[in-house]
Amino acid sequence: MSRSHSALSISPEEVASLLKLFPKGIVAVDLETTGLSPLVDKIIEIAAVKISETGEISTYHQLINPLIDVPEFTVQFHGLRTEDLAAAPTIRKPLRAVWDFAERLPIIAHNSTFDLGYLIKASHDFQIDFPPLDVYDSCRYARAVYKNVEGGPVNFKLSTLAEFVGFTLQHHVAIEDTFACLKIMAFAARATMEQKLAMEKSFVFRLSHFDRSECFNLSERLKGLALLVQEKELVQLDYRGGSKEGRNRPVRPIGLMPLPKGPVLFGECLISGMNKSFVLKKIKSYQKLEASIWRQGANP
Repeated sequence: MSRSHSALSISPEEVASLLKLFPKGIVAVDLETTGLSPLVDKIIEIAAVKISETGEISTYHQLINPLIDVPEFTVQFHGLRTEDLAAAPTIRKPLRAVWDFAERLPIIAHNSTFDLGYLIKASHDFQIDFPPLDVYDSCRYARAVYKNVEGGPVNFKLSTLAEFVGFTLQHHVAIEDTFACLKIMAFAARATMEQKLAMEKSFVFRLSHFDRSECFNLSERLKGLALLVQEKELVQLDYRGGSKEGRNRPVRPIGLMPLPKGPVLFGECLISGMNKSFVLKKIKSYQKLEASIWRQGANP
């Protein structure tokens, strides 16, 4: 299958459902990357699907040369190797192109904090302006509609939701995932629950909130933490976050992300078992945590 063309499509009925939620139109975005940290990893594929106010469907796709080797552990997911990207453009022109494609329409992605984090960080690095548009998350939307509903999906991963809705997904091909995001959103929009509440829960942020350089900067003091995150090591944080869990936080890192309140480490807190965001400026110190000395529910 060509990575620039999807085997999926959006039906007129699905378009109508989406335009009830987004009357002026909507753009779905998906990326493939060299890792899970927008603050340090690179984009290697961008895809977007736009539904206009009149229901017209258009697409954008581009492979990206990240100017670094693609880590082997990520190839198993997206199938893109360093040599596959050698002739592709670097990120600057595709960034401008995808913002132009989006115009000022709302953007949606599945776990959109990650995808938009990469676009926002790269735009900041190249001093490229991005429009003040709203960002929504199809994962949050599906969770708002189906959580605790009998017969609902077993989880809210994109592949699981695709199976729940009833279509086959070639996951981690960016153009496929954008169509899947829209189809899932359109299906959930037909549920009987209060859609206004689901939309409120699916809203993530407005891009104009990223107006300060400190949203993107990773301090020199935390460069070692970035390496531990990329190497998927457990870490022990001295975190002044005001939680009843105390200052010492054992964490399984997932990624480093820019947010309007400042950059965060997103990861699983091993005390609570929940995924949480740890604001970087509140991390006073950190160290690698050996898995052999960690036991569930206790501070090492």
